[in-house]
Formats: sequence, C-alpha cells, structure tokens
Amino acid sequence: MSRRRRAASAHERYVPHWPIVAGALALLLAVAVGGYAAGLLTNDGDARPEGADLVVSGILVQPSGGPEPVEEAEESEESEEQEETHPAGLDPELVYVLQNTHGDRVIDVAGGSTANGAHVHLWDRHDQDNQQWRFVPLDGGFYEVEGVGSGKLLEIPEDPEAGPGAAMLTRTGAPNQHWTVIEAGPGLIRLVNRATGQALEGQGGAPDNGTLVAQAPDEGQAHQRWRLVPLG
Repeated sequence: MSRRRRAASAHERYVPHWPIVAGALALLLAVAVGGYAAGLLTNDGDARPEGADLVVSGILVQPSGGPEPVEEAEESEESEEQEETHPAGLDPELVYVLQNTHGDRVIDVAGGSTANGAHVHLWDRHDQDNQQWRFVPLDGGFYEVEGVGSGKLLEIPEDPEAGPGAAMLTRTGAPNQHWTVIEAGPGLIRLVNRATGQALEGQGGAPDNGTLVAQAPDEGQAHQRWRLVPLG
C-alpha cells in the first residue's frame, strides 16, 4: 500500500471530540443557571414580611401566630356608657316647683327664710326662689331636695319634739335629708324620707295656704303626690 493511501485512511478514522465537550459545558451551564434562579425565588418567598397574609386557592388566610381578632360586640359593650335614669323624667340639671295634686298649691319655705329650721308649707304659686327646688342624686338611688333660695336641704327633723313638719337645714349627710323619689304617674312623684319611710304631704290632706308640709304613712293619696313643674 502506498504512503498516500495510508495517510488518507488515518485521516478518515480520526473523529474530533470538541462537539461533545461543548455540549457537556452547555448542560453544566444550564444546570447552574437553573439552580441560581431557584435560589432567588426561594429567597424572595422567605423575604415576605412577618404577619403578611397568605392566599391559598384564592382564599385570604391569616398566618398562624397572629393576634386574635377582637369581637366588635365586646368592644361596643365596653365603650358604651350606661345612661343614668331618673323617675318621672326628673332632670337633676333643672329647677322645679313642687305642686301638690290636691289643691294645686306648691311647697314654699315660709316667709322666704334662709335660716336653719325654717318650716315649709303650702302656698299659692309665684315661682320665687323660696318655691324653687333642685334634686341632687346620691348613691343608692336617693336624692337630696335642695332649696334654691337658701341652698339648704329639705329634711324631717331628727328631734321628735320638732313634730312631723318638714324644715330646712344645712347639709349634714344624714338619712333624714335623703328622699326616695317614687314615680306616681307622668311627671308626678311621691317623696319618701329615707330615715322614717314616710311620705311628704300637705298635712291631713288640707289644700289651704299655710298648710304644713309634713310626713305621714305612705298611702299614695292625692295630697301625697307632687307635680314636677320645671322652670326656665
């Protein structure tokens, strides 16, 4: 065999290896790029702010460990303030005339006196300050009945010798100056003394000027009922 033929045969048997190497390198590069991209996606998921809501199948899901929701009803109940109610529409901010339903005369501090011990009787209405009264709420549902003209309180004297008549005295805080206000109809009340349990009345049911305002057993009689007449 000639030298030319041997050289040609050797050339035909030679197969270059660079395409295989290039393919392997490309495959390695693709794997590396894919791993890097997956790492970015994973890090992005980990960077979600703590407490962020998740969406699962289109439903908003609160993450575990979050604060418990507060019931709106409970918040409403805690924030609401209970309004204090008073019998017969009584308003402690107002000043009243107290008119007896038997004869229509009103409670009057005799002679407009501002002295301790001044007695109280029925008189024709004229709306002067010795016929004006303010109700001061106390604990336990009781009230003080304060005369506007003197600033003293309506009481049943503790001294038995003073008789059953009501009088005016500086505030002492004693039960004989406290009254239970009992609703007796629209705008009508009875006044029952805390210390004695007896009701204020025009004494003996008399309707005349000068009739003593006194206490007697609470029987719900007309002369024991008083109409709240607001002034101003």
